[in-house]
Amino acid sequence: MGATQLVAQTRPDPWLEALLPVRAGENPYEPLANALRAQPRGGDARALILMLGDSHTAGPVMVGHLRELMQARFGAAGPGRLPPGRAQRPINANQMVEAGQSGEWQVRSALRASNPGPFGLTGYRLTGERAGDMITLRSTEAAGFDRVHLSLMAGPQAGSFRLRVDGLTLGPVTLRHGSPEFRPVLLDAPRGSREIALELVGDGPVELLGWGLDRRGRGVLVEGFGINGATLASLDNRDPLILARELTTKPPALVILEFGTNEAVDPDFDEAAYSLQLTRQIQRLRQSLPRSGIMLMGVPDAGRPVRPPRRGRPPQGCAAVSPLPSLTRVRAAQRSVAQAQRVGFFDWSAEVTRSPCRLPEMARGDAPLLRPDLVHFTPDGYRFTAERLHAHLLRGMGLGARIASA
Repeated sequence: MGATQLVAQTRPDPWLEALLPVRAGENPYEPLANALRAQPRGGDARALILMLGDSHTAGPVMVGHLRELMQARFGAAGPGRLPPGRAQRPINANQMVEAGQSGEWQVRSALRASNPGPFGLTGYRLTGERAGDMITLRSTEAAGFDRVHLSLMAGPQAGSFRLRVDGLTLGPVTLRHGSPEFRPVLLDAPRGSREIALELVGDGPVELLGWGLDRRGRGVLVEGFGINGATLASLDNRDPLILARELTTKPPALVILEFGTNEAVDPDFDEAAYSLQLTRQIQRLRQSLPRSGIMLMGVPDAGRPVRPPRRGRPPQGCAAVSPLPSLTRVRAAQRSVAQAQRVGFFDWSAEVTRSPCRLPEMARGDAPLLRPDLVHFTPDGYRFTAERLHAHLLRGMGLGARIASA
């Protein structure tokens, strides 16, 4: 018997597409609001919030806590798509899944244009070839999962794998094909499934750009894909055809772009060029997702600690921090583009950090919100950011929110 062929997903997920407007209007939060307002009326209405960004998004806490908050109010549909295997550590699952990986696997990311691709939505590519090497993904939710997502690359030299869902085995599945081809696959699984395992046959390389778990029925998905050190330019390192395919087969109600910290480090930052680049990325998203809303997260305040003198009193307040050189110009460009392109804008500075002078204070105490580097947040800081972001989204949708205080 020959190897199994998996059928690529070619149509949009009907549960995600069903309640999106014919075209996004003036309010960038309205597509998300439409889906969430429909959920209490019953049916299988779902909504996806998609975040793309840098290390703030790559870490597990901010995305994970936003997911918890949204799912607690509007229904849980699982973790959604993730970077494959342990390509990204830690993954954005926030205790919803456990990933395992054994054997020899090669990881590449879309951080730099020189990194060989292709890359898709997750920004990562995991390649393995040795027989018996395996990656696993286990749900820790009581409800488990009943849908499996695989983002695969087929081609003339590609190999095969077996896919196990609990006690059921599919395969061997071949990815050998006459020409390179991207294959996004959606598989139904028994309700309440707990684990998937992908094991290599050893007859050629197997490349994964992503995978994931979710559940049929109503609920919210919050997916976050970030790369440590990434700038907005990392979006150009993703294959445009693959990215468009992944966006349209699983259309989000809201896309959040979270970039800017790494641009702010550059003393030669070109505000005009960045504005054009940001405008182009928004327009490209609109072309692929005319029914979805878009929001920018304005860069948070960040800086470098000022080294205290050998003698005398340590510097305090503004004197204790050197703001990143291009911070204000990056934020100004983001705000200006958000207004010109009529997309949402979350002012991370106004909502959380408030001023560069406040950063040393936020990094002190029994429950600091910032790490000593004055750039990255602690888990408490990322959770607080997620709470502010959650409240911002609810206000934008006209659904009301209680706002926490720092």
